[in-house]
Amino acid sequence: MMNTFIKYFLLATLLSAFAVHAELYKGVDEEGNIVYSDKPFGDAKKFIPPSLTIVDALKIKSNKETDEQAAEEEKSAEFKYTDFDIVSPANGETLWNDPDPSVSLQLKPALNTAEGHTIWLLLDGRPLIRNSQELFLHIGRVDRGTHKLQAHVRDKAGKIVARTRETVIYVKQHSIIQNRSPR
Repeated sequence: MMNTFIKYFLLATLLSAFAVHAELYKGVDEEGNIVYSDKPFGDAKKFIPPSLTIVDALKIKSNKETDEQAAEEEKSAEFKYTDFDIVSPANGETLWNDPDPSVSLQLKPALNTAEGHTIWLLLDGRPLIRNSQELFLHIGRVDRGTHKLQAHVRDKAGKIVARTRETVIYVKQHSIIQNRSPR
């Protein structure tokens, strides 16, 4: 066994000695192209190549690491609502003698209750309904006059995630005086 090892070691040493003494030649052929060879030819001259630049290989993440990172980025990406608006009453609508007005909202995608999102309805800039999960809200009796409605989607901490445009409504009520005809 030891003799076999020694034979292979001597053979490897001998081959490496020949490789060390190998020479490289550089010259130009008949067509003007630069040619490299390990054998001398024509007007070729010995060529010593520049030393090699060694660069570490790029570290590529495994599929498992990449999948976990993508899932984490997806979780951290903020949930976006694409459509949030007050459908009814319409902007500029007049409500006559309505004892129990209500507001209808449109929200796409659906309310993200998993993240603790809730709907708030504001009347004239003040919260009227808080922490609702409904898109149809009864607002109760509203005084006569001009009012502004706006809805918010808020997270657990109360931070506004999305808001509707302001909708102006006019609340009017008939009176006995308006119903009398002049005599």
